[in-house]
Amino acid sequence: MSNSLQINGTNISNLIRYEWMNRWKLYLAVGLNVFLSLIFFFLYIFYSNYQTTALLSKYIISDGKNIAWEAGNYQGIFFVGIFILAIFATGQSFLDLREKKAARQYLLLPASHLEKYLVQFLGRFLLPLMIYPILFWLASVLSVGIVKLSILLLFENKAIDFPEAVQFFQLFSLPSEQPTIVYWILWGIFLLIPSLMFLGGIIFGKLNFVLMPLSVLLFSGLMALSFLGLSWILQLDSINLGEQMKFEVLNFDKPEIFPGIPLLLLVIIALFWIAIFLSYVVSYYRLTEKEA
Repeated sequence: MSNSLQINGTNISNLIRYEWMNRWKLYLAVGLNVFLSLIFFFLYIFYSNYQTTALLSKYIISDGKNIAWEAGNYQGIFFVGIFILAIFATGQSFLDLREKKAARQYLLLPASHLEKYLVQFLGRFLLPLMIYPILFWLASVLSVGIVKLSILLLFENKAIDFPEAVQFFQLFSLPSEQPTIVYWILWGIFLLIPSLMFLGGIIFGKLNFVLMPLSVLLFSGLMALSFLGLSWILQLDSINLGEQMKFEVLNFDKPEIFPGIPLLLLVIIALFWIAIFLSYVVSYYRLTEKEA
């Protein structure tokens, strides 16, 4: 092994080959299961909509064109899938370090810390986030095609509005009417979850699924308590219940750092982006400790 920060294309290609030879069945199985699960999920939604439309057409509405799955409805499912992917894919970083025999063999591979780290980052973070949108889009297109063909061939009510397939780049579009700070929060959450799970893979190992979420909850609780304490000191609101009853309660909208932006929101955004950066820094130095 090499302890330097050098990057060599041959070493990286050898590490990728090593990873593929050891886990190609796992990669193919996960990709196939994700693709088939999305197809079955979409088909369930589409056929449920069709049955509901048929019933309403029979008993209430004559034309049956009252329920249709639109392209904009995919986004919620898409982002939920990313969060699930972050837990079950990104959280599987550095699998070779979870058993002593495999860890010894992995640490002796002729590659630098940085090269091993980059390969893990590529395979556990970038690659899933690149492949998942493609699988999602293909599953939506195939599911819509199956539903259209089956309804035309097998079902009586053919006057319904068929479900729409989503355009690939439409998956990533966000509402433009939201304030800028909302996008900072959304992208922070989008990047923070896989970052923390990537870090947890090398720190907690097999217990990553349990200990990392617990750590996040504990940290979030401490952050909320610190904000409550600061708000209690700096800003209190009073509620009067009659002439003799008066309560002082916390005001979560104050203190404001900028107009319309309370301290809590600013702290959350700052911690999100700091945590994203530090997750990968700590992961790298944790790897160097393993090889020391």
